[in-house]
Amino acid sequence: MIGEREKDDLQTIKCMPARIKLILINSQNQDLFLKLEAFCEELKRYLAELEIAYTQEDLPAYPAIKITSRNREINLYYFALPEGREWSPFFNALKAIAKEEVFLDKNSMERVKKLAHPVVVKVFITPHCVFCPLVVDLINQVAIANELIKVFVIDGTLYPELAKQYKVTASPTVVINEDYFLVGTEARERLIDWLEKAAQSIYDPQVIKSLLKQAQAERVVELCLENEVYLKPLLALLTDQELFPRIGAMRVLEELRDKAPQLIEKVLPQLLKMLNTQEARDKGDILFLLGLIGTPEVIGSLKEIAQREEGEIKEITLEAIEEIRQRYKFC
Repeated sequence: MIGEREKDDLQTIKCMPARIKLILINSQNQDLFLKLEAFCEELKRYLAELEIAYTQEDLPAYPAIKITSRNREINLYYFALPEGREWSPFFNALKAIAKEEVFLDKNSMERVKKLAHPVVVKVFITPHCVFCPLVVDLINQVAIANELIKVFVIDGTLYPELAKQYKVTASPTVVINEDYFLVGTEARERLIDWLEKAAQSIYDPQVIKSLLKQAQAERVVELCLENEVYLKPLLALLTDQELFPRIGAMRVLEELRDKAPQLIEKVLPQLLKMLNTQEARDKGDILFLLGLIGTPEVIGSLKEIAQREEGEIKEITLEAIEEIRQRYKFC
């Protein structure tokens, strides 16, 4: 496993204070665990003071190597054998811990240090991916810089069930807080931006839009049920230029009609105000939505619209009125 290049790299940190600690976390996959264990033992041949420990921990999959420090907590987990292209970011993590120096530029370091809420990041990689090491290198350093960031580096070829669970179809794929995905070059270029969003106590509107673009409407429903502050950005997405966020927002509101009718009562007056738009597409979508979630109280306003509108908008309005009547068993 350890070639000449790797030996040369390890030689550069051989004489540094022994700070690196590797923790092996096992489960049922004995063959893979033995490979991870053999890799750690081989590292120890060249880093005599390297500490190797064993423990049990609740993780998304098993087995794993936790890379941490004897001096402080670091939450960096490898569900991968860091060989080939992935050796460099793995070694840079060891080097950063050994030197107690994080390899981030000043601006990135300042932003990462300010993250004040826990964030969980899963990075899915494949052995032959050219761009994966760049993403892994960045996120490894982020994990070392801030213990609130828990990182899982996952080789999708070794853990196919985990990759399937997250519907990973490309590498690298970064999953942040289970709520949104970054794929390909975006995974590195926008990583810290999205970490900042994820570390906020309340997600900003871009996160809601991202979830809906990923067909995660159920997750947005959960967020709205947890905190109605998400209703405002949800309504704004009804007039978004992109199709999937608009459709997703309508689906969420339809779900809330059944799960939290009190929330729908709060948004209906806002939806009626949004009908003042001159944009025919938006007006038609909102009228259609009112047919799906409206209560009898909005019928009067819809009748007024039907009287002054013509053509398709008038037709959609009348259909919305009929939909509400049917739902509430009106004659």
